[in-house]
Amino acid sequence: MSNWDELIFTQEDNVDFLDEVAELEGNEVAQALVDAVNLALRDGQPGSVDHSVGLCAATVAAIWSGAPFSVANVADDHPFIRAHIGQCPTNLQEVSLQLLDGEYERLSATEAVEAEDLETFVEALS
Repeated sequence: MSNWDELIFTQEDNVDFLDEVAELEGNEVAQALVDAVNLALRDGQPGSVDHSVGLCAATVAAIWSGAPFSVANVADDHPFIRAHIGQCPTNLQEVSLQLLDGEYERLSATEAVEAEDLETFVEALS
């Protein structure tokens, strides 16, 4: 089981982001995720808050696309994570794949252990 989701979902800025998204309804949820991923693609430097939040949003999209997740307590606290499994909008899937694939390439180049964990999430979006 991958620990990528645990790494991403437990970062303080990402917890705050998930809390904010949990307060949204309907299409606003997916749009907030798309916006976060696009911001990370456009302006987020690795290590920045925008980049981290974008990775968090893209990870949710990967879960919606079928990636397994290991942090049930996060999904319990943020029901939208489970509620949309199997229903990832195409535009969210596309931008999320772009961001996570770029992160996978970056981590692979540094031989970071996280790259192996991230691969499952990239594959789910492919």
